[in-house]
Amino acid sequence: MRHLENYLDPSEILRLFEEKFGAGVWRCDAEGRMQWSRGFYGLLGLDPNAVAPSYAEIERRIHPEDRRPQRDPRGFAFDRSLLDGEFRIIRPNRALRWLRIQSETFLNSAGEPECVVGVVVDITEQRRSLQPLKTDAGRYAALTQVAGGLLWVGSQDGRITSLLNAENKPDAHRFFGKGWLDLLPEEERETALRIWAAAAETGQPYDVEHRLRQSDGSYRWYHCRAVPVPDADGSIREWLGISTDVHEERLSTEQVSTSRLTGAQLRAARGMLNWSVKQLAARTGISAAVIRRLEEQNGLLRLPDETLRTLCATLSSAGIEFIFGAGKPGVRPR
Repeated sequence: MRHLENYLDPSEILRLFEEKFGAGVWRCDAEGRMQWSRGFYGLLGLDPNAVAPSYAEIERRIHPEDRRPQRDPRGFAFDRSLLDGEFRIIRPNRALRWLRIQSETFLNSAGEPECVVGVVVDITEQRRSLQPLKTDAGRYAALTQVAGGLLWVGSQDGRITSLLNAENKPDAHRFFGKGWLDLLPEEERETALRIWAAAAETGQPYDVEHRLRQSDGSYRWYHCRAVPVPDADGSIREWLGISTDVHEERLSTEQVSTSRLTGAQLRAARGMLNWSVKQLAARTGISAAVIRRLEEQNGLLRLPDETLRTLCATLSSAGIEFIFGAGKPGVRPR
């Protein structure tokens, strides 16, 4: 087998390697004496005819924040950590560059350390390209901490695959997979799935309020919003969502709005959902006779606040939004 060395001088191979890859090579013997290749001189921005190779000269070029503890350079043969790794250097012209060094210890015939040889590569451009990613990662980490709700990642079919800030939310594991669906009141699950399916099909944001069962069996209102995360080809890779507890705000709003609920709104809401009086009665626990009597009223409904809240909550969970303004009260699909 004919080897490359038979055709090219090793010095030519080294020169080609250093020129094409922005690299350099150094050697240090057991006494701490160093030799540098021309490429290593170039990485440090030094003149081979003016500067003698030494560890002190390298250390002088290392950025002050990246310098290692003072060590005897004769320790190179036993501890390569003196230089191995990534650090910044400052050239004589004040240019800042990032270098990565990897070294290897070579032994003599007696098995004792004879020298260390290191390969140095300029990684400044790689570092610069990674900086925006590190900045984004830092912002992302901060956002997960300040988010007021549970951040999650979901799949196209409605499964929650990851929770991003669940450290201080011991019950968060209940949301995994389609566990979140089991936390909804049974009468609200069909609507939640329908709204999710519509969002997944169109790629429009998923935005809904629903109740979720707590560990003590009670229910609280949550505002759930998710947006699609696309792949390069435009297809949806996953969904990023946040579920925020809005229970107190919801009760406060309902307390004001339900006092102005009219029979016409009740009739219209039931018609939009295509529910019969018996279906609404079954979902609310209010008798069918009472519901018929309420729908016949043209003005404000005269009922206890708790009963009105039950009516509004049931219809809202099914996708109805009640409109209360300066004009005529109305309803519309959410």
